[in-house]
Amino acid sequence: MLGKSYKIVEPRRFDLYIDDIICNEGEAVVRIEYASICKADLRYYLGARDKRTLGFKYPMNLLHEAVGTIVLDKTQTFNIRDKVVLVPNIVPKGLKNCLSCICNIKELGENYCPHSKFASSNYNGFSREYVNYPIKNLVPIPENIDLQVATFSELISVAISICRRFNLKGNETIGIWGDGVLGYILCVVIRYMYSNAKVVVVGKHESKLKQFPAHTYYISGDKRMIKENISVAYECVGGKASSFAINEIVDCILAGGSIILTGVAEEKVEINTRKILEKGLSLYGATRSKISDFKKAVILLQNDNFRRDISKLLLNEIQIRNIVDFYDAFESELSNKALGRYILKFNV
Repeated sequence: MLGKSYKIVEPRRFDLYIDDIICNEGEAVVRIEYASICKADLRYYLGARDKRTLGFKYPMNLLHEAVGTIVLDKTQTFNIRDKVVLVPNIVPKGLKNCLSCICNIKELGENYCPHSKFASSNYNGFSREYVNYPIKNLVPIPENIDLQVATFSELISVAISICRRFNLKGNETIGIWGDGVLGYILCVVIRYMYSNAKVVVVGKHESKLKQFPAHTYYISGDKRMIKENISVAYECVGGKASSFAINEIVDCILAGGSIILTGVAEEKVEINTRKILEKGLSLYGATRSKISDFKKAVILLQNDNFRRDISKLLLNEIQIRNIVDFYDAFESELSNKALGRYILKFNV
């Protein structure tokens, strides 16, 4: 089977490839239906990483948030035309003499295995017509879930893993710094998984903050306004601004509180370690989810109200019929200032 494939070969340049799709043992062939572009994809598109790293990455298929349709499954796990979420993290089979044993640490799991491959990072992503993919990395999508909304399963799974990583009790006052898509999804997930928690969202854009289903929100920059007794805080900002967000959290959070870092910064950021020590704070890092988190994400999406809240992030659908459309999709996402994502519909 042959399929079209768009690979990034250098900053702001995609080339069209023709892939020979071979269904290996334990795999199924999936037709990619919908996908979305995340900030990591945009960094590769812009070449916003060091040249040495990019030299190892190019050429590569981008996109790791995708859903598709089964077209071939020799294992008979799925039926033809079944809809699935593709879990982007692949752990090799039969690892021997692994010194890390990360997979056996419950709060981390297989996605932190140093031998794992992650789509659109060190493994080809989903910007292609067909993909042969491990059966264990495919999560079925019930018929009542629209595929466009299911495209957010990866980010929902990350939000679930972020909560699991810290083991929330559910009665805390929780601060979320960041008014982007991840911050919004985390807020929604907490609302449905921990109904007794109070959520405070801190961001820079009032128009976005008003869309959050939170108890209250604040504009970042005036720490005197934040009077809540926040004991758990999530940094969902990333980039250069993450330094400001982390230090604002350190100033606002209660002594003995916990800070979970989820934003990615390409450069080192400065944080106030003196105050972290004075207040006895704990810092966690969490951006990766497990297959079980994806399954929980799909379960949450079966809730009509939850699905309705996630649907608010859907911006326009962009039809991908050729490589020009693919360029246009990336340029549209680059200029996107709204709270939400463009969804790519593959018609290659």
